[in-house]
Amino acid sequence: MASEIRFILNDKEIYTSENPGMLVLDYLRRILRLTGTKEGCKEGDCGACTVLIGEFEGDKVVYKPVTSCLMPDAFG
Repeated sequence: MASEIRFILNDKEIYTSENPGMLVLDYLRRILRLTGTKEGCKEGDCGACTVLIGEFEGDKVVYKPVTSCLMPDAFG
């Protein structure tokens, strides 16, 4: 049984128990139907699937770009 993953996406709290090995790109496009994130090379080279990940550092959120085709859904 997969454990639940909780995160905020576009100002909305998301809860999912999808397979934690699923790529973020696949989760966004196939499960949530957010097709603005594009699938290009699926190897992390072209940048078409880039998303921003925000993490708290102290009292502010710091964003970093990541290629979602290489990032498992567990956000690890």
